[in-house]
Amino acid sequence: MFCSHCGASNPDGAAFCQYCGSSLSSVSAPLPSSSAPPLAPPPTGWGMGAPVPAPPPRRRGLGRTILIVLVVLVVVILVAGVISYLLAPSPPNVEIAGVNFQSPDNACGLNGAFDSGYYNTTAGTSITLSYDLTGPNSTSGNGTLACMIFTVTTTTPGFSISGANVPLSVPANDTQIFTFTVNPPGNAWTGTLTVVVT
Repeated sequence: MFCSHCGASNPDGAAFCQYCGSSLSSVSAPLPSSSAPPLAPPPTGWGMGAPVPAPPPRRRGLGRTILIVLVVLVVVILVAGVISYLLAPSPPNVEIAGVNFQSPDNACGLNGAFDSGYYNTTAGTSITLSYDLTGPNSTSGNGTLACMIFTVTTTTPGFSISGANVPLSVPANDTQIFTFTVNPPGNAWTGTLTVVVT
């Protein structure tokens, strides 16, 4: 028995076509045979009992697109930051090749004293200097005299001094720590720093 709807062969006595599901009751006799080859069965997925094709995949939502854009943006910002850091010029060096002390009143015997230390920093970065300070030698040769330091300044252009522990009193035959902060200029510099104490 052949289906009048799709032409598929069905067992005799079947009420419905096993391929397309059409009713076979209206068919009373088989189709006449001809010299043409039999029709091929319908494609898979047609008819009763055939597997149902899977639904098309769901489209991803707008949230996933926004997340991808944000991740790409963060990566671009990080890469740009690293590149700008690597290409940024380093600050220029300030090289203090010694400290020359001047004191018009020879405070604590510092007039003409020289610190031959070498201090290296970058432009605009302060450094703190510290010295063990005693008074000048007594004229009798017995120890040191008491002395006072009231101010600390510099005459070196571009430099300033801050944070000095003044006024500083140094007792006779004793030692005190004398500290101050040197604030260098914002440009490269090399030379001797002049510090004035009174």
